[in-house]
Amino acid sequence: MKYLEGTPEEIAQFLQLMGDESGVDVGAAAVEALGETTASGTETLVRGRARSQEIADRVLTYLSRVRALGVEVEAGTSERTRDGLSNYLMVRDAGKRRFGAVAYVSAIHAGLTLRLTPEDVDDLDDPRIELRDVKGGHKYAVNCPLRDDETVDLALQLTSRALEKVR
Repeated sequence: MKYLEGTPEEIAQFLQLMGDESGVDVGAAAVEALGETTASGTETLVRGRARSQEIADRVLTYLSRVRALGVEVEAGTSERTRDGLSNYLMVRDAGKRRFGAVAYVSAIHAGLTLRLTPEDVDDLDDPRIELRDVKGGHKYAVNCPLRDDETVDLALQLTSRALEKVR
C-alpha cells in the first residue's frame, strides 16, 4: 500500500489527476482535512466530480455566494470512494448551535436538498421548487436543483430560510 503526504489541496489534485490509478491510501487525516471548508479543497472536489464544467461552475457559484450567509461548507464522507469523500457537500450554520446541514448540494449533478418542509415554501409559487415524496415530519423535504444561473438566486433565498429555522 502506498501513502501520500502533502497538503489536502495537493492530495486532492493528485487524486483528481490520477483517478483510481493512484493506488494511494490517503488516510483518515487527509480525508478529514479535505472535508474542511477550504475553498480550494471544495473547488477540487466539485470540479473532480461534476458531470460538466457548467455544473461545476454553477455549484461553485452557489457555494461561494452561500458562504456570505454565515455558513460552513463540508464534504461528506464515504467508504466507497478512493478519496473517502462523498459526492455531496453539506452547508451548515457556522453559529454556535450546530444542527444538521441546512442544505446538501451534489457535486455531480448540482442537485440541492434543503432542510425545509412544504409549509416553509407554501408562499412561493415557483416550478423550480420541488417537493420530495417523504414521510410527514421529514426535515429535508424540498429540492431546488441548480439547473441554471437564475436558480442560484432562488437557492440562496431558500437556504436563508433554512438557516432561519436552525438559528
